This record gives sequence, structure tokens and C-alpha cells, in this order.
Amino acid sequence: MTPPPRKRFLLVGWDSADWKIIRPLAANGQLPHASRLIQEGISGNLTTLEPQLSPMLWTSIATGKHAYHHGVAGFTEVHANGQVVPVSAATRKCKTVWEILGENGLKSHVVSWFATQGERLPHGGAMVSNLYNSFAHTEEDLPEQWPPPLAGTYFPEDLATHLDTLRVSPWDMDGDEVMRLFVPDAPSIDQAKDKRLWSLAKRLAETFSVHAASCWLLENRPDWDFMAIYYRAIDEICHEFMPYHPPKLPGVSDVDFGLYREVVASAYRIHDLMLGHLMQLAGEDTATMLVSDHGFHSDHLRPEYTPNVPAGITVWHRPQGIITAKGPDFKKNETLSGARLLDITPTILTWFGLPVGKDMEGRVLNEAFSEKTPIKTIPSWEETTPHPSAQATPVTLTESENQALLDHFVALGYINAISPDRDEAAMETHRENTWNMARAYMDTGRFAAALSLLEEIHHTRPDRTDWAQMLARCQLRLGLLDEADATAEATLATFDEARAAAVHMIRANIAIEKNNAPKALEHLSLIGKLRPRDLQFLSLRILALTKIRHWEECRDVCETTLEVDPENNLAHIGLARCALRRDDPSAAIERALAAIEFQYGNPRGHFLLGVALAKSQNFSAAEKALGIAIQLAPRFAHAHRHLANVQQALGKTTEAAFSLQQSRLANHIDQATEAERIRNLRLDSATRIPTFIQKRSEIEAAKTLRKSAMPADQEFILVSGLPRSGTSLMMQMLRAGGLELMTDGLREPDEDNPEGYWEWEDIKKLPEQPEIMEQAHGKATKVISALLAHLPLKHRFKIIFMTRPIAEVVNSQSRMLARKGIECGSENGHLAEKQRHHAEEVFAALATHPRVDLLEISYPALISNPDPWSQKITEFLGAETLRFPEKLCLPIRPELYRNR
Repeated sequence: MTPPPRKRFLLVGWDSADWKIIRPLAANGQLPHASRLIQEGISGNLTTLEPQLSPMLWTSIATGKHAYHHGVAGFTEVHANGQVVPVSAATRKCKTVWEILGENGLKSHVVSWFATQGERLPHGGAMVSNLYNSFAHTEEDLPEQWPPPLAGTYFPEDLATHLDTLRVSPWDMDGDEVMRLFVPDAPSIDQAKDKRLWSLAKRLAETFSVHAASCWLLENRPDWDFMAIYYRAIDEICHEFMPYHPPKLPGVSDVDFGLYREVVASAYRIHDLMLGHLMQLAGEDTATMLVSDHGFHSDHLRPEYTPNVPAGITVWHRPQGIITAKGPDFKKNETLSGARLLDITPTILTWFGLPVGKDMEGRVLNEAFSEKTPIKTIPSWEETTPHPSAQATPVTLTESENQALLDHFVALGYINAISPDRDEAAMETHRENTWNMARAYMDTGRFAAALSLLEEIHHTRPDRTDWAQMLARCQLRLGLLDEADATAEATLATFDEARAAAVHMIRANIAIEKNNAPKALEHLSLIGKLRPRDLQFLSLRILALTKIRHWEECRDVCETTLEVDPENNLAHIGLARCALRRDDPSAAIERALAAIEFQYGNPRGHFLLGVALAKSQNFSAAEKALGIAIQLAPRFAHAHRHLANVQQALGKTTEAAFSLQQSRLANHIDQATEAERIRNLRLDSATRIPTFIQKRSEIEAAKTLRKSAMPADQEFILVSGLPRSGTSLMMQMLRAGGLELMTDGLREPDEDNPEGYWEWEDIKKLPEQPEIMEQAHGKATKVISALLAHLPLKHRFKIIFMTRPIAEVVNSQSRMLARKGIECGSENGHLAEKQRHHAEEVFAALATHPRVDLLEISYPALISNPDPWSQKITEFLGAETLRFPEKLCLPIRPELYRNR
């Protein structure tokens, strides 16, 4: 008797892959293998989780659980020895899908998945960890021989014999061949100045290495049932090259757009070729699923600026990733709706005929299967056998290896530069991971669990306004209104007039949370004059208008929101509510389904769908929709009440009575019990907060002690400011005062700066070569504002920072560009916003530097009344620094104050 064919499942992960790019490329025939998956299987959106950090998300995909259960809180963690290290398999606190399959006699191959370094597979199969081809080498430190992977990269260890030699180095990327697939004019680029080709080569080298290892396993270790492969290059390439992707963004030069416009699309094309090869090697009888953890903005929703905080680059991420699957047991050429990251593991387990753990937070995507499959459950897979990850070897690295890996994460923008002080580095890592975990709790409405975490980080770093705002929001959700007001007011005190819109946005949010919609609209009306199509502004306006039941105006705002973002969940929900109010259940059903498609985990969409279906007399479907809403939000009183009515209409009187009882219970708030809950929360906070404040005092005291024990190596005088803010004039003033300047004279005077620029070209190397600063000792140096975040920590800096009204700065920049034949006048509003945010980030970076003294000088005020500023400069630098302080003001020429 012939045994039944072996069931095999291939799971491929493309970090950040997005339908907005895939579908047009597929329609043009450029992604034939992804097209085949779509046409021969099921496909749809895959809703992400918060925070959108890859190690957390891909571990949730592999476990079916949120980060506060699986334990991976970011890219790095603090080792028992106090060293900051990358997360590893030892970090995980719950089982992955491949570990569960292994317990049931099924073998898995896993390649490059996050948090797998040091993992051992006790049930067979092969593990190639996420650190297989990690590196942080530069072109200048080319190793004579590509170093072997870190210990713990392979299981079994004999894979090293075969896979070490398959790793691709960035130096293997020939500029005239591979690079031209991405940048056709690559040979024309001066790579001594433009390092973007080198960066692209590193991303591709890692990707090709991962693919080579995967193909070798498919060809040489065919005894497998499940295989998971993760490619992260799309995410990394998009973070660097998406600004050059069509359509052209304001502020992107024609040269850069021409050179790099095809890089993102080429990245997808090369991934599609690799996908086709994997599917060919895996065989036609293998089920193949392609997923991404989130999407990536590629159109008009690309952010105007990237916040200068750890993982600030996630503002580029879109909440909808992709899922598509074909093969045995999957439907063909159908759309899948409402899938989430947490659903992948339960669905794979069911596909293999195994039970799903009831403690898994995802659902089985049964609608994806060609035949309805019975869903078996088990209380938890965590109790069946000892946790395999407990046998994993923690990451142990040499100082140089560890620094190279951390530098890689820093370069990508996911973490801040790691302090050379081990204690400070450990504290900063702990705080960021605590922040990440708090956001995971907030994302699922676990506000009480988030509260203590947010209190800790806020009171140890009160300068982080993003932490403070989240704490205020958490306090509001818990009913701690006075505390929320105090937190918000303290935060708003740090905002200046330049950030008026942000101030009103926060106040509007607070007013909405406190059910004061008219007050919220008052603040929002002021924002509307500045940012009429800002998505956050529009979302808050929708919330406020629904609270005061201004349905016609709400419908207009929702329509405007969808013009900006057609996949905005809140706008679809708002339109569903508006449709119900005008007794149009068909339109309400359409909008509710759209809301569910883009955010399945929001119970409001399911509730509105249920109400609309009930109005259409489709009571069976309404019962199902309302049941999902209650499953997602068990204390949703209105959902219980509407479910009772639907069940009554279906003749289910017993069930209807129970639902009505649940509605009353959910609606009933015992005032005494509620007061007791809030009192207990306040008592708990009152106990915790003094400890956090004391901890902050101890940290600051320790910092002060360390600084006093380690005096600055050297002191430097810098002149900085936004472009066209008077920095060249200040350099001339210091020269007149007798201070030597660090300048190379390469940039000659012109119509815009007839007295010269006084620049030093090599200072641009500061991020890669911080030691170059030492060449300017004893001289005043002009440093562009974007470089100030890279000042070495070991030196002291006296910085004269020139300020000028943003409108004047932008006008001056525009006219300067116009004289060079570059017209950008229509983009002045966009440029002003970018400059404003850049200035905020510069001052935030300077505030964290331990050895910076700052003197801000208003360019208009200096021109109109120089003498007081001359005195301030002399006092700031020290009388002994300037030989001729009386001559400081001689270079000032008011007639050159133009472009106002």
C-alpha cells in the first residue's frame, strides 16, 4: 500500500512587503511568482500589532502570542553580565510553531528568523539563525577572509561545513553587474562621497546569503515537514530608498530621483525570483504561504520627517502587511479578509491537523481552507513538555563582535547609539524595552498592566514627551483624570509656539478622552488652519463629531480622510455609523466590512456590521458578527444588547436572555466598586512613583560622578544652525575677534554669500569618523545642524547656534535654489514643516549630550542690535579666547540681511 504523500508547508517572510507595490508590479508581469500565489491561492491584508518592531512581530507570527507573553521586547536586551546584546532564542518565553511541530514528530528547517540565535532543535531539522550573515564592516576595513559566523548560529553544528562558504559578502556585489539591476547608472556615482551603493550591497549580500542557505537545505536536507525563511532586505532597502520611489517627493533632487527611483521595485523583483526558486525546490505538493509583518508607505502618505527617537523610522510602516497562500487545502483565487499576525501559527497547526492552544491569541483562518476544517484545541502547548528555548544558548560575544552588531542596528535607526558606559547602556536598553512592552499592553487595552511600566520610564526620563503623552492617555483610560491632566500639563510646558499644532492635538485628544467633544473641536479648529489634511487631525475630528452626533459634518470629514488614506479604518467606521443614522444598512454593511478588512481586531467594525445585518433581516450573519465583537471586547454592552435582539428574532430565547443579562452586567458600573478601583490604582502609583523618582536621582548622581571622574579630552568651538540662518556671518565675526577658523576655502563666495562660506568639507565625515573632530582643536568650526547628533561624547563643545524665523530660512533657501535653476517655491510649506521638525530634533539631541554648552543667537536681533550679542559671545567663549572682542561686530552688513 502506498503511503499518503507527505504534507509540507513553506512559510516565507518578507519584512515590510506591501500590496501597494506588489499589485501594480504583478499586474505588469514583473512578479510572476507572487502573481501565481495570488491567482492559485488566497490573499489579503495581514494586520500588524504595536509596536511595529520586527523582532517582536516575527516572534508573534511564530508563536501566535503578543510580546508580553513571548518576551521579545526589541532588538536588544541586557545580558546577565550587564552587556547589551541582540535578542536570541533564550529570550523567548513560549513555544514557536516549529517547536510544537517537533513535539509531534514533524521536522522543521528555520532560516534567519528573529530571536533564533543559539537555538537547538531537539526533534530534528536544521536551524540557521538570524545572525547568519550579520556584519558591520565598511569598505575601508575589508577583511582578508570573510570571518565565520558567531557561535550558536547553526544547529546542528556540522552545517558550518556547508553553509559558511555560501555566505555572500558585500564586496561580492560587482558594481557593473548586480548593482545595475537596481541602479542602472551606478558607474556614474562617486562612491567616495555617496555611500548608498555600499549600503545597498550590504542588504543584498545578507539576502543572497539567506537564500543560498535556504536552497542548500531544500536540496540537501529533504527530510522536512515545515520550513520558515525570513528575508528582511525589503524593509531595510525601503527605509533608505523609499524617498526616491515614484512619485517624486518634494525636496528630493532630480539627480537622486533619477539614480535611485528603481531600487525599491528592483528589490521586489529580486525577491520574486528567489520566491519562485524556493517554490520550485519545495515541490508542487508543498503549501506555500508568503507573509509580511506590516506594510510600508510608498505614496503620498510617506512621512515628511522621521522622529529622532529610537525606532522613529517606524513612522514609515503601514499597519497592513500581506498574506497569500496556495497549495493543498487552500482555496484558489479568493480574497482573505480580517487576518492578523497572531493568526498564522494557529492556522498552520490546524493545517497539520494539530490542536491550537487556547492561550494563543490568534484565530484559525478557516475561511482560507478549501474545506471547512474542524478546529481542535488544547489548553496550552506550554505545559506539554519542557520549554525547548530554555535549552538555547544565550548570545555570548566578544566586545568587538557585539559592538559590530549593535552598530548595525544603530545604522538602521532601530536603536540609539549605545553608550560606552556599560551601566548607562543597560539602563537605556531596559527603558526602551519597557516602553515597547508598555505599547504592546496599550495596543490590546491592558491599561492597568501598562500603567506601572509607563510610570517607571516617564519618571526616570521626564524629557521624553512621547512617553509622557502615552502615560497621560493610559491614565485617562483608567479613569485617573487628575493624574492625566497633571502629566499632560507638565508635558505641554516643554512645547514652544513652533509646535502649536502639536499642543492643540494633545489637548484635543485629552478633551475627547474626557468626553468634552466641544472643547476638542475648539482645539482642532486651530489645527485645521495649519494641517487641514493631517491624518491625526482628521481622526480626532471624526471622534469628536461622532460624540456630539454631528453626522453630516462627520460624513464629510470621513470622506476627506479616505481621500488622503483610502484604508483608514476609523473613517470607514465613521461612515458606517453615518449610514446607519440615515437608515441605509447596505452602505453601512459595505463600510463595516471595509473597516474589518483593514483592522480585524477592532470590535467596533464587527458590531456595526452586526447592527447593519440585523437591519437587513440577515439575523444569522448578524449573530456571528456581534459574537466576534463580544469575543474581542467581552464587556461591550451594546453588542450584548443587540445580540439579544438578534437571538430573539432567531427564536433563541434562552440565548437571548443570557445575552441581555450580560448586557446589563457590562452596562452596570457599581460606583462604589469603581471608586475603590481608582483609589487602589492611585495608592499603587503613590507607592511606585517615589521609587522611580529616587532611581532617577541616583542615576543622575552616578552620571555626575562619572563625568567628574572623566574630564573632557578637548574643548571645541562650533558654529551651527539651519542653512541660511547666519552661520557664515558668525564665522566672520569670530575671525574678526581673533579666533582662527577651521576652513578649507573649497566653497568660494557667490551672490548668496558674497563674504564667503567658511566651511570645512571633511567635517561631513563626522558620523563615520568621529575622531576627525580633533583636527579642528583650537579653531572655530562651522558644523551643519544635521551633524550635531554625531558629536563625540568624550569632548566638550561650546556651540553658537544661529536661529532665524523658519519662514525666512525657507524663503532664503528657495531663492538660493532658484538662482541655481532649481524651482521649489510651491513646496515652501512642506519645507518649513521639515525645517521646524529638524530644529526640534537637533535641540533634543543636544540636550542629551553630557558636555555641550549652547548659546542661541537670533540672526535678526543680531543684525538690528549687535552690541549686546557681542558681549554675550565674549562671555560665552571666555575673554581669553578672543584677542580682539571689540572687533566682533565689524563684519555685520545689514544690507546683506535679505530674503525676508
